Amino acid sequence: MMMNKPKYDITRYLCAAAEIGPKFRTKVFDQIIDNTIRYVAPSYGVDVPLVARHCIRGQIRDFIIETLLSIVLVWTLFSSFNSYGIIGGIFRFLLTLFTYPWLIAIILKWSNLYLGYKTVAKDLKEFDKKGDNRSLIEAQYEERIKELEELQEGNVVYYSGYNPFVGSGNQVDGWSFVCSTKLKEGLESDPNNLSLYALYDLIDRNMNSLKIPNLTVRDKLFVNGREIREDARFLPNLYESPISHVAESLVDEFKEKWEENVRYYQTVQVVGWQGNIVFSSFFRITKNEKHLFVEANYFAVPPLKSQFYEIDQLSSSIPFGRVMKMGVVSIIPAILQLPLSPFRAIKYGMAFLKGQKNKKELLQQVDINQKFDYGAYESIREMAARTDMQYFFQTTDLMMYKKEIERCFTDSIVEYLESTGIDTSEFIQRKESIINQGIMINGGQVNGNVVSVGSIKNNIINQAKNTFQNSNV
Repeated sequence: MMMNKPKYDITRYLCAAAEIGPKFRTKVFDQIIDNTIRYVAPSYGVDVPLVARHCIRGQIRDFIIETLLSIVLVWTLFSSFNSYGIIGGIFRFLLTLFTYPWLIAIILKWSNLYLGYKTVAKDLKEFDKKGDNRSLIEAQYEERIKELEELQEGNVVYYSGYNPFVGSGNQVDGWSFVCSTKLKEGLESDPNNLSLYALYDLIDRNMNSLKIPNLTVRDKLFVNGREIREDARFLPNLYESPISHVAESLVDEFKEKWEENVRYYQTVQVVGWQGNIVFSSFFRITKNEKHLFVEANYFAVPPLKSQFYEIDQLSSSIPFGRVMKMGVVSIIPAILQLPLSPFRAIKYGMAFLKGQKNKKELLQQVDINQKFDYGAYESIREMAARTDMQYFFQTTDLMMYKKEIERCFTDSIVEYLESTGIDTSEFIQRKESIINQGIMINGGQVNGNVVSVGSIKNNIINQAKNTFQNSNV
């Protein structure tokens, strides 16, 4: 098994969750691995294919353990009936369960737990194992793993519901305003002189000149997943997921125009604290003959929930005391789950076929529902995110990113407008009220306890989203 060192520590934490967290693993299977028709939300700063591989391996390990226990259980039942008949065999079977089958169950559960923690404690810290051996079951997912890798680099995001910036976490802040594009006195008006394409290009160059580590600038389209059924630009095949990467020429078209269900945003992202926080800025500029509309939205993905950091408490070699503790905590699950092992084996086995079943159901929904939603669920990164910052300095860093990026954005607009002869006095006045006085048109705040938007409406949306996430993790 060959492991590549992840770009950020956040991938390592999520791989650990995939190995020892059945609930997280199940959620990834349902929404990411088996979700082959709806768009998969990008998980910024995360190696999604690697997390998916660990989910598959953890699921295979559980399947093998439950299958072995089922064989032991069936053999014990058969031997009891063969030696004592049906009536006597039932009593003999019940008595025998608490002898060698129970002992085998404890050993197997213990081994499964140990292998999971060994992967977490050693392999996920080193990422240096050689070879590229994959099981037969894992090989069946290779095509899907490659698709997930391509999805992360796409230039189109398909959203479901209210928030178009799926995968970017909670809204931190936002503002917008309109200003005049009249020329300075003495200059003749030329409405074609203002090119949004050239303006975005200047912003791109200036953003990339900022000395902020791990900053990226991307051009992206955000498309309503319920409104693409008849749009071959994004959905060539009704029965497959929408394409995640469109031609740059199409993206450029939307820099100068917009549609109700398709919007272009210049996306500026900073991945900080080894991937533990992701700050995203989404900028959009539109114009008419007399006015320029400027919009900014700021989102942040907080760190992971505390349980996902347990890997840091383990050394590369698991202490003998912890190994023994694993054996002790395996006793009760072995007693309770042994009689149910055949059903659990079937459940885990069917999980590998569930994707095909789900796809058939989704295909039926596509035929029936003319407004089938191809938009994304939450991302892997959002599944595991907490609702607040982990450290005070993460909050202050978010503020720093926001202010630096915001100033670069507004300064770039002023620079461009000046070069085209437009009177920038109104724009500068509004710019200064945003940068210096902190007056946000839509309101909002970042504090140490919660990342939220100031408006009541967005607070309610974020709270509802967090409640949903917590109920499913």
